[in-house]
Amino acid sequence: MSVLTPEGITKAQLSLSERASVSNAVLSGAENISKYTSGICHDAVAYALYMRGAAISPTQIAESLGRGWLSVFNYSAGEKWDGYTPIPRGKAIGFYRVADKAWFHSAITTGSGNEIRSVNGFALGSTWSVPVDMKWVLGKINSDGTFNYDGTKIEVYISSL
Repeated sequence: MSVLTPEGITKAQLSLSERASVSNAVLSGAENISKYTSGICHDAVAYALYMRGAAISPTQIAESLGRGWLSVFNYSAGEKWDGYTPIPRGKAIGFYRVADKAWFHSAITTGSGNEIRSVNGFALGSTWSVPVDMKWVLGKINSDGTFNYDGTKIEVYISSL
């Protein structure tokens, strides 16, 4: 079962060069991701990545959903964010809760410093139209490479996808 909307399916079938305008509109916030997918944070990030030309197949974008995207994003093999270095536009960001060893949220960078967009992520992006500055939300990095967030320690990774 796909979480893509009818318009999301139509736009996903465009050529890569034609998808660029949708990608730019979504990452800039000119268009809301809910126009294209009704899924959770992982689905929204996957769609935005696919529209940018990431290594996601048409079959994956049509059939994968939810936490199934975590193996594609492969955050643990990516770079751990240092808490201050700006992240280039269009990178998937994974948030890992240390206590229960679980990936609990995904977002995508806008290219403006450490700004991200996402859905269903509370302070880490609850509404696509409102970007979040990770540096401001997470504060200073701890000496062990974690951040204090929502009463627990988390790690932040940049997918190499």
